Formats: sequence, C-alpha cells, structure tokens
Amino acid sequence: MNPEPYLYIMFLQFLPKSICGYLPPISVKTMLRYNGKEWAMTLTSGVRRRLVNGWKQFVVDNNLKKRNVLHFELVQATSGVVIFSVEELGLTNA
Repeated sequence: MNPEPYLYIMFLQFLPKSICGYLPPISVKTMLRYNGKEWAMTLTSGVRRRLVNGWKQFVVDNNLKKRNVLHFELVQATSGVVIFSVEELGLTNA
C-alpha cells in the first residue's frame, strides 16, 4: 500500500504527484511525526496538493532552513487522516 519514501526539500510544501495517488482526493487532516512529537495540519485537495494550517509552525518549531532535506514516509492514509513519519537527512547543496 505504501509508496516508496521520498525526499522533500523544505519550504516547497507541495507534495510530488507520484504520491498523490495514495492519498484521499479531498482535503484531510494530516499529522507529521518528527523527533517524538506530532504536528497537526491540513493536506489540501486539488491538482497541487500541499500542507497548510500548521506547516509554518512545524518549520519554526524544528528550526528548519531552506536547505534542510526531510524524508517523509507515509504511515497511514484514510479519508479521515493522513500520517507521515518525518526524518531529517541533512542539508542539500542547492
């Protein structure tokens, strides 16, 4: 059921199209699990799926910068909630 984990560069909170087929087609509550804590936000519907209503707080709380690279692993995806486990992989050279 789970797609391949993927890399995600900070501040580009749009999800890759390759993962969207595994997600509900509607806006849904989303939870990010990172360093033993959880952040609630919303995953929008539409062509350009993105994280809102909590993404900025996640970035601020974790002191993340534009060059941070995160690994998002889809844990659960239902019509009621989407859960990602997040791990920091370091910095990109870009």
